[in-house]
This record gives sequence, structure tokens and C-alpha cells, in this order.
Amino acid sequence: MTTPRVREDHHSDDDNDNDNNAFDGGLFADPPDYYPPSPPPTTEQHALGRSGVQLTLHLVGHSVLEAHRLWNGSRVLADYLEDQQEKGHPLVKGRTVLELGAGAALPGIVCGIVLGARKVVVTDYPDPDLVVTMRRNIDEAEAGLASAVGSSALQAAYGGPGTVVADGYIWGGDPVPLLAHLASASETASVSEDPPKYDVVLLADLLFRHAEHSKLAYSVQHTLKKTADSRAYVFFTSYRPWLRHKDLAFFGHACAAGLVVEHLLEKRLEKPPLFFENDPGDVSVRSTVSGYSLRWPAAGEDPATFWPPPGGIEGADSEVATATPSQGISQGETPKA
Repeated sequence: MTTPRVREDHHSDDDNDNDNNAFDGGLFADPPDYYPPSPPPTTEQHALGRSGVQLTLHLVGHSVLEAHRLWNGSRVLADYLEDQQEKGHPLVKGRTVLELGAGAALPGIVCGIVLGARKVVVTDYPDPDLVVTMRRNIDEAEAGLASAVGSSALQAAYGGPGTVVADGYIWGGDPVPLLAHLASASETASVSEDPPKYDVVLLADLLFRHAEHSKLAYSVQHTLKKTADSRAYVFFTSYRPWLRHKDLAFFGHACAAGLVVEHLLEKRLEKPPLFFENDPGDVSVRSTVSGYSLRWPAAGEDPATFWPPPGGIEGADSEVATATPSQGISQGETPKA
């Protein structure tokens, strides 16, 4: 799920003006073509970087939560996690992972089925269609892995059915039901942590919902394990460049929640889907994915010294301009986690 403005079909009150005269005390039935049909569900393909195996991901036909698209941040985050493991920096192997606002659940599926995460919980708004779609994507990815030619290495990394599960969750809500999924993975939980929390939390293209930033930060704060190597990864595109400063404001909420903000990369995509072709704004900004990590401070560290960055929000805003096509900036090649 992820980024630009919500676009909905609205019917004015005038549409029903004539219906009042037709109401005869019974249940009024709208004509068959009164409302436009809902768009059908769609699918998207994603090639796994390590093997080339193609994942087919189902998407709901339409969602006011923007879960009907496979967003750029989701793809780039999945690729980033694969790339780092290939370079000898496994970020999720053997660890527990939570994805918030997952939509098609691509990064979470890659973590659990490809990269050897011990437990992955992918979540989105508790709409039945969304949750069923996530579960379908998990099931089909599992089945595809079992039948893929040359996927023995991937099969060896996969922990088996039940490694990746889907659930509904509203940002800012009670995290206890999410943490309950870790009961079977609690053998490595900190003795001081009850209930256990997640080693890694993923947020892909969620920052466009500016009014939800404090709730998102709360959810990260209350689900991320308090250990030195725990991380939340926040990847996003400013599909509305004129509101990028508002996207970046999320990190102020994360800082206020006690988390250290670190910039990882800017990756400009050569041929990205722009989704909203007629929207204004710099195409280079709308084609670039920004990556950040969140972590708990080490002893003596103050999160306020990390955010805002030295150049202020304006400095972070200009980082996107330094990205070159299909490359990260210097910090993008060497993970801090």
C-alpha cells in the first residue's frame, strides 16, 4: 500500500434527488448501471534479484487506502533487503519481521520465503479483501517456490508454511495481537521483554498519509524490539513533490518516539510507473525512492542530534536531487544495520 492522494468516485447528493419521488415505502432498488462497476482485481510481476524467479502478486481492484497498486517503495525495499544479504549483510535472516501497510506484501514475502526470516507478519487495514489478498499472495509464493526450477537455495532458506502470516491491523492500535504472533518464536526473546517484539519492522510507501504519522511512529515504537541491532526500514517516494516536506515530517514523530533516524539511500528508477501521469511535480522526484532506517539509540546518544539532519528538512529534501539512475548514494551501499 502506498503513496499519492486518495482518488475516489463521489456521487453528489443531486444524484438521489429524483429518487425521493420514486420511494413508495418499500426498498428502492437502484438501476443496474446506476453505479460504475468496481475495477477488477489485478496482478503485478516482481523478479527476485538472486534467482530471477518471478513472483505474481495479486492486488485488490480498488482501494481508498491505495492498496490496489504495487508501489515503487515496496519493490525497492524488497530489492534492497535481497542486495544486502547477497553482499554479506543479512538484515532479516533468522529474525522476526513485521510489515505495516503491506498491501500486496512483497517485502514481507521476500523476507520470509527468500531471505530466511524466522517469522514474518504482514499487515494492512482489516478489510477482508485486503487480508485475503495478502494470504493468497503468501500461498501462491510458497507454491511457486516449491515448483521453481533452480530454487534449491531459496527452498533451503524457507522455514516452511506458517513462516509468513497475514493479519489486519490499524496503525496506532493495540500492538498486543501483533506481538501474539511471536509466541512460537519467543525462544530468542530478551528475558526482560514481555511480550517479545520484532527484530525488523518494514514500512514501504506509507508516508503520504500525513495525518497518520504519529500513529505509525507509535506502532513502530511499540513493536520494535529494544536491542542494538533491531531496525525499522522506511522506504518511500514523494509522489507529490510539493508535499515532500510533509512526507519527511514522519521522522520528527519517530525521533519524538525515541528512535534514531539514519538515511540509507536515494534510488532513482530509470523507467518507473508514474501512476498519476498528469500530476504536476518534478518527474525525477516522483521517480526516486528514499530509504531510511530507525533504531534505538546507543548509550549516550540523543535522537534529536540525528533529526532534523544538519541541513534541516530542506537538506533532506534536497537529497533526492543527488540520486543517479538506479544507484544509491554513498550510504546506500553499506548498511548501518
